[in-house]
Amino acid sequence: MSTEPERRVELGKDRVQDAPESSAPPPVSPPAPTERMWVDDAPPAELPPPAPAQPELPWAGIERPAPPVELPPYPPPPPAPVYPQAYPVPGQVGYGAPRYPLPYQPVPMQRYGYADTTPIWSILSFCCVAASVVGGAMLCGLPILVTAPTGIVLGIVGHARGEQMGKWAAIANGVVAALAALAVVLFVVALGSL
Repeated sequence: MSTEPERRVELGKDRVQDAPESSAPPPVSPPAPTERMWVDDAPPAELPPPAPAQPELPWAGIERPAPPVELPPYPPPPPAPVYPQAYPVPGQVGYGAPRYPLPYQPVPMQRYGYADTTPIWSILSFCCVAASVVGGAMLCGLPILVTAPTGIVLGIVGHARGEQMGKWAAIANGVVAALAALAVVLFVVALGSL
């Protein structure tokens, strides 16, 4: 294996556009091959001569600007929206009766999103029923004295606001309050008879 002596490389000096200008270009002769190629058992062949150097074209920068490019035109604007007429056109309508413009009727507002239809007043009233029953089961009359009338009022408010279960929640609270009053009366009678 043979090694070639190192030679100094000056970048960019061999390029045609960077070479110093001269009146006549020097003749180009292909260099002589220095190595031989062997392919398996084939006889040695000489290297093919290198292709002659082609001069580079000048850059399309400042020296030769590119031709202007024709851009496509902007698209046309969209058509204007067509709005319905607010008033009918006045004129004659059948049998010669005059046609007058109708008064403006606003379009009803559309509700967007979630419309809450939870019967909150009835739910609170039934919670008062549950608190009254639990308080009565623990033989404590104080919760019944507060929750039963509150549940009746909440049920009536719910019924007035259009909740279907509001009336039944008020009735349930009334029944629990009546049963609690009956239980208190029976308890007092039972204590008095002792």
